[in-house]
Amino acid sequence: MNPEIVNLPNTLIIGRHLTLPIDDHNVFPLWKQFRTEQSASNLMGVDLYAIQLYAEWPPKSMITHWAGIEKIDGIAYPDEWIMHTLGAGTYARFIHRGTQADFPKTMAMIFTEWLPSSPYHYDSSRAQFQIMSADYVMNDPESEEYVFIPIAQ
Repeated sequence: MNPEIVNLPNTLIIGRHLTLPIDDHNVFPLWKQFRTEQSASNLMGVDLYAIQLYAEWPPKSMITHWAGIEKIDGIAYPDEWIMHTLGAGTYARFIHRGTQADFPKTMAMIFTEWLPSSPYHYDSSRAQFQIMSADYVMNDPESEEYVFIPIAQ
């Protein structure tokens, strides 16, 4: 699995977040609430952003998960949603194909095989994130999502 190395600008995301212990990956309530509010606000048809912010690297304690969309000026968003800026910089962009149950395998490959053998290291000053198309189906084995890992040399 070879990523594309991309340079991205700052990107303003708006949505909801939830902080959980590192061993708790139950983000379904976050996404259910976000998607319900997204639908009620007629904000469907746009790419979805799943963002992970770690308190430290390597992660040991807490992780903040975000469910969001890219903010566009002039659009009304739910009052409860807040903004987060994805930091500009270099990212390794991978494609994950498959269900969410297969996602840990993709991440393990990135962190145990690709990253250690690459000329890069993980840039913990920025978030890692995924982008899913508007028609993404979580448990569809044909689903694809882009996985962005912040890197530096």
